[in-house]
Amino acid sequence: MKLYRYIDKEKGVLVALSGGADSVALLHYLVHHGYYCIAAHCNFHLRGVESDSDEAFVRSLCEEMSVPCHVMQFDTKKYAAERNISIEMAARELRYQWFAKLLDQLNIPCVAVAHHADDAVETFLLNLVRGTGIKGLCGMKSVQGRIVRPLLSYSRQDVELYCRAHKLKYVTDSTNNSDAYIRNRIRHHVVPEFKAINPSFLRTMRGNMAHLNQICALFNTQVDEFIKKAVADLDGQTLISMEHIQNLPNPEPYLFEILFEKGFTSDSIHKIARCIDEKRWGRIYISPKYRAIVDRYNIIVLSRDREVEESEFDIEADKTEITTPIHLKLRHIPIDSNYVISRDHCIAHFDASKIYYPLTLRRWRNGDTFRPLGMKGFKKLSDFFVDNKLSRSEKEDVWVLESGGEVVWIVGLRIDDRFKITETTTEVLEINYLK
Repeated sequence: MKLYRYIDKEKGVLVALSGGADSVALLHYLVHHGYYCIAAHCNFHLRGVESDSDEAFVRSLCEEMSVPCHVMQFDTKKYAAERNISIEMAARELRYQWFAKLLDQLNIPCVAVAHHADDAVETFLLNLVRGTGIKGLCGMKSVQGRIVRPLLSYSRQDVELYCRAHKLKYVTDSTNNSDAYIRNRIRHHVVPEFKAINPSFLRTMRGNMAHLNQICALFNTQVDEFIKKAVADLDGQTLISMEHIQNLPNPEPYLFEILFEKGFTSDSIHKIARCIDEKRWGRIYISPKYRAIVDRYNIIVLSRDREVEESEFDIEADKTEITTPIHLKLRHIPIDSNYVISRDHCIAHFDASKIYYPLTLRRWRNGDTFRPLGMKGFKKLSDFFVDNKLSRSEKEDVWVLESGGEVVWIVGLRIDDRFKITETTTEVLEINYLK
């Protein structure tokens, strides 16, 4: 192991120690070659007594090797449920978040994890099955930020031989034998088939991933140049210039690199590219956390706040200001001859006697109607938006204010004629929308 390229002996290294053969071999090698090591063990509490037994083994091993040991307990199932992610993803997030904090606290430059060549190939195949861009096919990197992987050039068999040669004890995770996990099915069934076809399969795959890394480096340079020219973050939105997209010979790979990390699927990104090619503006595509609107001038990527999007907010009669979900200031004013009605669309004036509380603030819905100020008949909000040339993103951001179940204000745009100030009005409800 040529670890000198990655780790400073004197500054030391944090070693991710599960207790399995891989991490035990890594810790043993580092300690016996003079590296200052601190172990970090995660107890994810996913295997009951077995998880606690692994923790006890790690503590005993570290005491025997005179290695400082840090242990963290995680409620992994709860974390996964709260974020609606898989157990595997939850464990990954928890461990690396904790490692980052430990590195800062201990003033250690890097954490060594015991991924080996078999792990790298399994990850490649896993990404291939799930769908990925070129980055996902490049495999694991020996150095990735503050994470180092010294065993990537060695196979699982090499690691096990090392453990036998040095008579190292280690624990075996019982879930490694279960085909309930996709990675295990790849390990137990897919990889052996490839090895039967090509006994040098691991070495061949390492070469393939090295070539893909070279191609990826070239492509990343082009993507970075495109992002500098064509992508802007403005008021919480990501804008991808349609003009620059249409100048690309093939926009889809560029869109993939930008949108995939925001949770958009390969299928959604392909459909977005087709919309651009066919000039079908106004389409919306959804990921778990974002909306992408294919506008005539930009692809507009907006954060989705589901709780806000789907909620209704009541405003009681004694309220003079709200800041959630938008900022409104309210005041009741006795009317006199000096009262001036503002022409600002963000300031609405209503006959207070016609208003019923609580007011309700919500997103507009298909089927909503109102009587626009100055008109005698009712109009669908969707038609009102068309008449006023609102873009798709502008329509998506519209809030309506209701009183007694009736729309009284398309916030920032137009009030309902039925609630306007007249000659008989004695008190005005003035609402100021502060963007």
